[in-house]
Parts: sequence; structure tokens; C-alpha cells
Amino acid sequence: SSYTIGTLLIAFSSAATAIMLYPALTFISVGGILLILTNMQIGNLFGKHRSIIITLYNGAFDSSSAVFLIIKLLYEQGLSLGAMFFFMSACSAWHLVRTFFLMPRYHIPYPLPPGYTYG
Repeated sequence: SSYTIGTLLIAFSSAATAIMLYPALTFISVGGILLILTNMQIGNLFGKHRSIIITLYNGAFDSSSAVFLIIKLLYEQGLSLGAMFFFMSACSAWHLVRTFFLMPRYHIPYPLPPGYTYG
């Protein structure tokens, strides 16, 4: 929810309310790292391929800075900054729903005990 709040703050900001960018970027950075940490345990479900899944997750997180390059290029083409950040808010809301409803309530153990079922 921190990431979603941060993207919404940027979407609603303007030149007159530029001070909102400081808490917005704080929310985005804190929310982003918490999102990756809570979802990193998905790798535990893949047994001997655990390291590949965790590496892919980290790679996707590290390459997320390219998203802001794409936003910059689209802004230069005439798209509204607010519209792009509303779209990012919708995407982050989807991740929030997915995290709450598809992730187990507790930690996924590693190594998986015999007979462990997910879902």
C-alpha cells in the first residue's frame, strides 16, 4: 500500500504542490523494497530452481528503474504524467491484491517439508 500511496501522490502533484514529491518518493522506495521482500519467498516453492526464481525476481526489481525512463519518454511524447502514474497505481494495486490473496499467510519454509501443500 505504501507504493500505491506514493504513485498516487505523484499522480496528484503539480508545480504548486511539488512538496508532495518528497513523501511520494519515500513511500515508493519503502513500499517497493517491502513488496520484493514479501514476495521473495515464492522461490521456496520451486525446490532446486529456487535460486533461479529469486534471481529473476531481483532482476525484475533492479530493472524497474527503466520504467521511469519509459515514463520520461512518454511524457516527452505528450502523455500526461498523472495518467501514467494512475496506471502505475492500478498496477501496484493489482500486486497488493495478489500479495494479500495469493500469498500464504505465513512464511513458506525452505526446504519444503514432505507433504507441504500450497493453497
